[in-house]
Amino acid sequence: MTQNSKGLSLFALIMIAIGSTIGSGVFKTPTDIAQAVPDVFSMSVLWILGGVVSMVGALVFAELGTKITQAGGVYSYLRETIGELPAFLYGWCLLTVVSSGTIAALIVVFADYMQKFLGYSDQLIPLVAAIAIVVLTLFNAFSLKGSEWFANIATILKMIGIFGVIIILLFMDQSATGNDALVGMASQSEFNWAKAFVGVLWSYTGWHYASFVSGDAKNPKRDVPMAMIIGTLTVTLIYVLCNLGYTHVMSITEIQNTKTLAADAMERVWVGSGFWVSILIALSVFGCAGLYILATPRIIQQMSKEGVFFKTFATAHPQFGVPLNAIIMQSVWAIVLVFVWGKFEALYTYVTITEWFFLLLTALGFVIYVLGRKKEGLSLRTVIFIVLSFAFSAVVTWFIVANAQSDNPAVYYGLLVIPIGAVVYFVMKSSSKK
Repeated sequence: MTQNSKGLSLFALIMIAIGSTIGSGVFKTPTDIAQAVPDVFSMSVLWILGGVVSMVGALVFAELGTKITQAGGVYSYLRETIGELPAFLYGWCLLTVVSSGTIAALIVVFADYMQKFLGYSDQLIPLVAAIAIVVLTLFNAFSLKGSEWFANIATILKMIGIFGVIIILLFMDQSATGNDALVGMASQSEFNWAKAFVGVLWSYTGWHYASFVSGDAKNPKRDVPMAMIIGTLTVTLIYVLCNLGYTHVMSITEIQNTKTLAADAMERVWVGSGFWVSILIALSVFGCAGLYILATPRIIQQMSKEGVFFKTFATAHPQFGVPLNAIIMQSVWAIVLVFVWGKFEALYTYVTITEWFFLLLTALGFVIYVLGRKKEGLSLRTVIFIVLSFAFSAVVTWFIVANAQSDNPAVYYGLLVIPIGAVVYFVMKSSSKK
């Protein structure tokens, strides 16, 4: 195929895959995961398993990406493999659950870490988060170049923060450690794999985002799959090392009872560093939220141009060239979610269950796609990827079903958006025929 010499390089795509995955998870979710497992060893196993599941998913998506190279990622994959309705439902949930919920969750983490040094009460966290979303929205809506630079700076700060935490926690001398490696026991004996896995998979979500911009890649057939694979391997290594760092200086009970884990862990090793780490993390997740505010409305705009979504989102602002209506809608709903759920754990549960449902559909869509186009016998390569797809689908199905049996309303409301979207789809189709 023709390569775009002016497009995104493999390195840029890898940075997108890594930058989109590493948001707030490594700084925040270990606290919630620790509350659902009995010991440090179980935490470590979960993080490794999360990396394995994501790696299998990335391999399947990479193979699918060599066959479907249109921009749009999961949206395009679903449209080409299963049909227009699942693709629409993904775009619908991207706007109402996945992207807006991710923005809300990231900004709640921002507000938590800002609280560390500004000292406002817990009651003000939703208000601070809402103001931050408004600021980010204005910044992304009216300064495209500025938002690009801010996102790049935030990504750099995030990587500095992560590698700084890993190096200092693992390799600087400590006068005392939180627990003996891998044997620290929690203050409770409950072991809920499915619940703990929500935080793990939330933290790993993002490995497929490089496929969203495949239309802008120099060599999408080669580089997009490589970016997803290399990005996933890199993130897995970072997460495992970072969590080893936390458990090196804090017991699992202490991890369970902190709101600002990275800052508190650093404070154990280097007194006074917690303040600066809080600022660094707050800025990095703020910038990560800006990436979602900037990127996701483009998919909504593309859907609208194709006639499968509301026409009001199809046009770009005549002066600034951004899909302003989609940006505003997404941000307004993110603010609503902040006040509805309030807590980080509820927000990422709301997002993760729904997003991984569509990753499951995409993996199954891959099987439908390759079987439907094979007129002769299947090659060994194709059989291997079909097996990987079924393995990935089995784990994700268990994950969704096990959590759906819980009493957590964030699970139900996230999934409930899907049938509502189906109703919207058929109403729009019916209206377009009149």
